[in-house]
Amino acid sequence: MYTNIIVPLAFDEEHNPDQALNVARALAAPGAKVTLVHVLAEVPAYAISYMPPDYETELRDTVRTALEKYASEFEDASVVIREGNAPNEILSLAEEIGADCVVIASHRPGLGDYLIGSTAARVVRHAHCSVMVLR
Repeated sequence: MYTNIIVPLAFDEEHNPDQALNVARALAAPGAKVTLVHVLAEVPAYAISYMPPDYETELRDTVRTALEKYASEFEDASVVIREGNAPNEILSLAEEIGADCVVIASHRPGLGDYLIGSTAARVVRHAHCSVMVLR
């Protein structure tokens, strides 16, 4: 059982957060701290000019609302939103809070994943704690 778990959540059609949340519940020791994290991809400067003026604020608010809804299902949970490279941000957060487990969903690898590697694969290779990968 783990006492400090990070659950990175992606809000796309390919990932179902319920599976990762259920596994986090199963792995959590009584009173465990669970941190739900979402990493926003950086929008290139040339593209941001085509977005509505309040795009970034609305996106953060929408993501925070979804994360807080899932966090309410846990006894002791917090929500973190970061911006940047997903694997780097997840690994940084794990180090900062002293996580002892990361529960991360994966997907069927595409050609790009074979060449570059998926987020889950990079977290597995570089994490200093246990990592549970869900397909």
